[in-house]
Amino acid sequence: MTAWTDGMWLVRHHAHPAPLAGWFLLDSVRCVRNAADFSDAEAASFGDTLRRVSRAVREACGVPRTYAIMFGEGAPHLHAHIIPRDPAVPASCAWSVADLYRDVERGLRAPASPKEVDAAVARVRSLLAGDVR
Repeated sequence: MTAWTDGMWLVRHHAHPAPLAGWFLLDSVRCVRNAADFSDAEAASFGDTLRRVSRAVREACGVPRTYAIMFGEGAPHLHAHIIPRDPAVPASCAWSVADLYRDVERGLRAPASPKEVDAAVARVRSLLAGDVR
């Protein structure tokens, strides 16, 4: 579910089953496999965009911090996972978040509710729409 785009970057919520409400992805619109393949314009804007999206997720989810993780193995297209770190959810701490991801994927743990996901998308969309550089 798309929350925001500026033509160079796309912010979307993790597809169902989402491990956590507020687990977003920052995708390049142009098909690049990793940051080494950025154009000069993409390289110049990535840091600021990552900061803006991370702040929006942090505020929308009411958490003290977010994680930004890029692996690039699941799809041959650059996407950074922006994950809310909620102290009330121990499974969102550090590498435990990978176990949470796998548990949801395997059906061992319930995914985030669609209602919570929709609410997180609406909040992030609103925050990014109102964010002026």
